Amino acid sequence: MRSGVVSLLDKCRYAAGDSLKRKNIEEKRQLVHELCIDSDSAFETLKKWDREELVQVLCAESGEKGNNSKWSKDQIINKLLKVVTEKKDSSTTTEWNSKRQRSNVKTKDKATSNCKNLACQAVLRREDMFCKRCSCWICGNYDGNKDPSLWLTCDSNPPFSCGFSCHLDCALKSDKSGIKEDEPSHDADGCFYCVSCGKRNSLLECWKKQLLIATETMSVEVLCSRLVLAQKLLKGTEKYTKLSETVEEAVKCLETELCGSLTDLSSTNRRGNVNRLASAPKVKALCSSALESLLDDPLPVEMQGSTKIRFEDVDATSLTLILGGSEEETSSPGNFIHYRVLHRKGSEKDYTETCALMSPETRFVVSGLTPDTEYCFKVFSFRGIKETSVEETKVSTKTSQEEEDEPTSGTQEKQLALKETVLEEVVSVSNGKSFELEDCVRVLRQLELSGYVETNFRLKFLTWYGLHANADKRNFVKALVNEMDKHPTALAEQLIQTFSNLI
Repeated sequence: MRSGVVSLLDKCRYAAGDSLKRKNIEEKRQLVHELCIDSDSAFETLKKWDREELVQVLCAESGEKGNNSKWSKDQIINKLLKVVTEKKDSSTTTEWNSKRQRSNVKTKDKATSNCKNLACQAVLRREDMFCKRCSCWICGNYDGNKDPSLWLTCDSNPPFSCGFSCHLDCALKSDKSGIKEDEPSHDADGCFYCVSCGKRNSLLECWKKQLLIATETMSVEVLCSRLVLAQKLLKGTEKYTKLSETVEEAVKCLETELCGSLTDLSSTNRRGNVNRLASAPKVKALCSSALESLLDDPLPVEMQGSTKIRFEDVDATSLTLILGGSEEETSSPGNFIHYRVLHRKGSEKDYTETCALMSPETRFVVSGLTPDTEYCFKVFSFRGIKETSVEETKVSTKTSQEEEDEPTSGTQEKQLALKETVLEEVVSVSNGKSFELEDCVRVLRQLELSGYVETNFRLKFLTWYGLHANADKRNFVKALVNEMDKHPTALAEQLIQTFSNLI
């Protein structure tokens, strides 16, 4: 037996006398825990304790105040030693698990870290040199108080762009962006190339932001810096010469009054209020004129494509947008075209995302519009990752009164024309497909007469089924009809839920 244990047992044997009675319950529990180092000797030592003291310690250890009067002294000692031993084992296991968890956390911390930008806090992998969510792709730095007008973003429209961003100033210094100050690329006229994925993006939105800030600012320093940026963005342009010349004129007005180039002005000339400049009204008028020209002028011929934009079912609050390319494009097998659609009110300047479409599915219902309002629609066409064209057109919604006064006969004529289109398709298709479509017409007609679907849904569904549905879609519809033919309510609900957005 070790010397430490021997001295401990001697101590406990001594404590078994009168001195043990003078100890409080916590001191007695401590003695029992120390005795459990050697359970064999502990049993012999505890037998010298009074029964009352053993019961008192057992109740304190187990937390139970049971009736122990029927237990012998040996049973009480065995129970006490068992409770104390289990506690010690449980404590050891908990401590080991805690150490293991701390070790796992340290290992995980070594594999990942968090972005130092408090506004981002994205998880970074060990191989990440910088945070791709909030940092510049060129220099790797982030801005604590980020100004979006001083950043360029690769338009977030996966899979055709990466969505990464960079400082405008870094892009103007990069050879890969196509807008380097001293040697802008002729191919990037009005655009920039993403340094990450190489996608070509328009600069016009960024250019517009510079002029908007220039027209609203009261600081001479801000006015000068924004005009210089707008000048650099369209430097050497051949497509946007009118916009570039207007900005050049505004810059010259300021340089004449401030007696020097806007890029080399002293801090004294840069300070002050815009209203104190004699040329301020003319400069701001030129900025506003350039913005109006951007909204009113048609796009350059090189950017205009063969995408046809049509509108149907134009109501007070909704309309149906239909896109289509040239016959050569749409007739080529496997020649898929991706469209990105934006729209805005005619009175507003900023576009909002409308939808993304992929040929041949090029119909989309735009809802939530304002009655009696002019809207501008812009459509970007892509083949692969290459932007092939940009189209713009305008349309006006009906007034609420016009929609209410529209004669019922006009609606019936539209439905009849749509029905005739479907029937013509039935005649023109092959025998196998004709049989399937006729079967579909019969089922939808029965659902309409029974009141399970509306006439408008039936006509649109049959038009889609006859003209646009591929073999997989037709087989899916046929399977639904065969499975639910005896349950018209369930069939109607399934068709409406599955195909309302598609048609």
